[in-house]
Order: sequence, then C-alpha cells, then structure tokens
Amino acid sequence: MYIEELITLFETAAAEGFPALKSERVREALRRGIESRKYDLQDGALIETILKQDSRDLVESFTQAFESVLSGFDGEDARNEFLDGDGAGKEAIRIYIASLEHLINYYHTSLIGKHFSST
Repeated sequence: MYIEELITLFETAAAEGFPALKSERVREALRRGIESRKYDLQDGALIETILKQDSRDLVESFTQAFESVLSGFDGEDARNEFLDGDGAGKEAIRIYIASLEHLINYYHTSLIGKHFSST
C-alpha cells in the first residue's frame, strides 16, 4: 500500500536536508497521520500516481516549506534545538501531508478540467 512508500519518500527527503527527522518516533507519527486521513479509493489511486510520477515534486514542496519554517529561527542554535525537539517532527509531518494533499487536489482539478473540456 502507498503508506510505506510515502514514509520512505519522507525519510529520503529528511535524510537529504533534515537528518534529525529520520527517527522511529517521527516515522510512527507520520504513519498515524497518514492513516488518520482515511483517504478514499480515488485519493489512494491519485497518491499512487503521485508516487510514480511526481514524487520529486512532493519532496521539493515539502523541503521548501520546511526550510521556510526553519529560516524563521534566529541562529543555528535555535534551529538545531527546534530540530531536536518534538515540534520539528510534528511540523514536518503537517507540512508533508499538506504537500501531498496539495498534489491530490491538483490532480483532482486537472481531471475535472479535462473531463469538462472534452465534453
């Protein structure tokens, strides 16, 4: 199922720029976050498509948004303290799921647009 693939992709993104996020605690919190969304079959199919075709876009969207959060900290010490705490994991998960849902909505909009433009 796509949950494991989403977690693996998150860990790949975290390993590239935010190694503090690559922990079992964050992994399990992400799993619970994805499962709690209760995506329907159509969304599940779109997620699988995103994973096959747009995984790079998902990683880039997450990375840019999380880096934006980190840029708000004054100094490297404050940034590292945030990354080592629970707040970073929660914020990263929120951003990752929001990035995923943004792509799902994009696909929905594209499909609807194609449907109406062809009729």
